[in-house]
Amino acid sequence: MWNGKYIVDIILPFLPAYSEIVELGTTPKQPAVGAVDLDGDGVLEIVGAFYWRGENYIIVLKCFYGTWQVVNVMKGKGYGITYFGAAPVTSPSRNNLIVGWQVASHWSDLSVYEWTDNGLQDLIVGNRYYGMIDVEDMGEQDGLSELALWKHDTGVAYRVEVFRWSGTEFELAMDVYPDYFKKVERYYKNVLKQQDSTTYWYYLADAQIKRGKYEEALTSIDKALSFDYPYPGEEELLTLKKELTKLRNQPDSYEPFVNKDDIDLSSIQYMTSEKERDPQLEKALIKEFEYTDEGKARYYYNKVDLDGDGEPETFVYLVGPYFCGTGGCSAAIFKEQDGDYSLLTRFSVVNNPIIISDTKTNGYKDIIMNVYGGGIEPFFARLTYNGITYPGNPSVQPKVEPGTKLEGVAIVAHDLGESSGIELTESRL
Repeated sequence: MWNGKYIVDIILPFLPAYSEIVELGTTPKQPAVGAVDLDGDGVLEIVGAFYWRGENYIIVLKCFYGTWQVVNVMKGKGYGITYFGAAPVTSPSRNNLIVGWQVASHWSDLSVYEWTDNGLQDLIVGNRYYGMIDVEDMGEQDGLSELALWKHDTGVAYRVEVFRWSGTEFELAMDVYPDYFKKVERYYKNVLKQQDSTTYWYYLADAQIKRGKYEEALTSIDKALSFDYPYPGEEELLTLKKELTKLRNQPDSYEPFVNKDDIDLSSIQYMTSEKERDPQLEKALIKEFEYTDEGKARYYYNKVDLDGDGEPETFVYLVGPYFCGTGGCSAAIFKEQDGDYSLLTRFSVVNNPIIISDTKTNGYKDIIMNVYGGGIEPFFARLTYNGITYPGNPSVQPKVEPGTKLEGVAIVAHDLGESSGIELTESRL
C-alpha cells in the first residue's frame, strides 16, 4: 500500500462538496489514502478516507477500461484515523484494509475490512480498542499478518496481546509471543531507564513471562514489590510470584547436588538452561575464548541478576574438547547492554550445576561451585565478587564450611548429554 498526492488527485473528484481527505497523525502528516489489491485479482484498487459533515468515510475506486469508478462508500467511526494500512490477514492472496479509528486521545477502535460482493465488510465484531498497533507476519512467516495490539493502561504502560484470524474470528496467537515480546521487553527496559516505576516493572515481568523468561520475571516482580504501593497490588504480585516459582522449579529433568560435608541443600531451587539460541552471545564467546571451531562444542546459559539492578547477567557453561579437561569445563559471565555482551568473569574447571547464592559480597551474589575431578578431593567452593570480577578458578577458593545451609538457585541443572545444549560453531555466525 502506498500513499501520495497522485492518489489524492484521483480521489478528490469523487468526493462530496466541502469534504476533505483525512490526514494521519504522522510526522510529516500523510493523507489516509493508498493503492492496494483488495479482491485478489492482481489489479490495484484505490482506497481513501474522507471527512464530511462531522463523519468519517471510506471510499473505494476500481479501474474499468481505463476509467476510475466508485465501487464502495461506507461510514466509519470516531473523529480521526490513527492507522490506515493494508496486509494479508485472512488470505495470502489478497489484502485486508486495516483502519484505526480514533475515539479518544489514547484509544483507537480497530476495523479489519475484507472485500466482499457487497463491498467492504468489517471482520471485527463490536469494538476492539487499542493504543498502538503492529501489523506484521510473525512466527513461521506463513504469508499472513498478525496484529499486535498495545492497550493503554497508565503513563506509557501498555498491555500487549497478539491476534490472528482463525477463519471465523480473531484469536490469540500465543505461539508468536516468545519472539514478538522481545520487542515489548526492550520497550519496558528503555522506559525504566527514564522512570523507575512499579507499574513498568510489572509490565516488564509480563513481557518476560510471555517469553518464558521466568527467572528474569521473578526479579522484575521483586522490583515491583519493592515500592510502597506496588502495581497492580501486593497480593496479585505475590500470587504471580508463587506461580512462577513453581513453573521455574519444574524443569524437564535436573541434576541435583549430592549432599556432602553436612551442607544443607534442601532450600536449593533448580533451573535448567535456556533453549533459545543467542547469536550475539555466541559472537562474544568466540571472541573471548578465541574459539576456532576445533571439535564439537555446545553452550548452556541462564539469565541471572547477580547485582540486583534489574538487568540480569548471563552465565554461560561451555562443553566440548576445546573447553573441558579432567577437572571440569569453562564458563563465563557476561553483562548485556543494548544487545551487546561484555565479559565480567571467565572461569575454568567448572562443573554443573552452579549455585547462585542468595548471599552477597560487594553487592554481587556469591557463586557456589562443585569442585571435583583431576585428582582434587571434592568440595564446594565459594566465589565472591571483589568489586571488579569473580575469581576464575574455583579449585583454589575457600570451601563452604560444614553445616552451612545454602539458599539460592542451581543453574544449568540438567543432563548435559550429547543431544542437549546449543551447538557453538564459528561457521554459523
